[in-house]
Amino acid sequence: MKNVLFGMLFLYTTLVFGHGPNYNLAEAAKKRGDYKGAIRYTIKQLTLDIDTYGDTAKETIISYSKLGYYSEKIGAYKDALAYSFQALAVQKKCSKKEDKTIASTYNNIGGIYSKLGKYKDSLTYYFKSLEIQKKIFGENYRASAIIYNNIAGVYRKQEKYNEALDNYTKALEIRKETLGEDHYSIALSHSNIGLVYLKQKKYQDALNELAITLKIQEKIFGKKHSFTQKTLRNIEHVKNKMIIK
Repeated sequence: MKNVLFGMLFLYTTLVFGHGPNYNLAEAAKKRGDYKGAIRYTIKQLTLDIDTYGDTAKETIISYSKLGYYSEKIGAYKDALAYSFQALAVQKKCSKKEDKTIASTYNNIGGIYSKLGKYKDSLTYYFKSLEIQKKIFGENYRASAIIYNNIAGVYRKQEKYNEALDNYTKALEIRKETLGEDHYSIALSHSNIGLVYLKQKKYQDALNELAITLKIQEKIFGKKHSFTQKTLRNIEHVKNKMIIK
């Protein structure tokens, strides 16, 4: 389930289409897991984008954003942050008002700050992203659930468990409304809530949430899937804590 979480936590970007040979080579390198190669090709593509389309073209935004994504993948978080801010600067020049692509970049920046352990900055950009999403799409837009989940994750790292629960619960409510009861992200939300209850030593509440997680996972993935097995281990861990208590 952790892999699903990180896949959802990082909303890298915006406009995705091939606009040059180096872009396509970078995409091929990414598929091989060669993110350093992807960076090399994308730097070449960025130079071509600026020469061909100019500093404020959408192609230039894509290349900056991709460089941020690939840099994050290799753990070069300061580079990822620099490229993301460059993408943001161009986006703001191109757009008369804040739009969904800017919200996506704010979210990306929040994620990088979180990985750098700069939680205050992380929350600042997550909330900026959330504010735009609400203005454009309303309170219960699916992408907002992802951002609430990201915010909760930062509070969880800070051991601010009540705040984490509030935001995980908001994410869950939106997902139920937009996805129904039996989606894997619903299971993820219940798991997150259960693990926060575990930190708070509210063991029965934790078991209740993990039981819901397990039921959904068994329905979607089956009893032998790694996600299902991990939840079973979490349930056993909580039960052991109850015995020790």
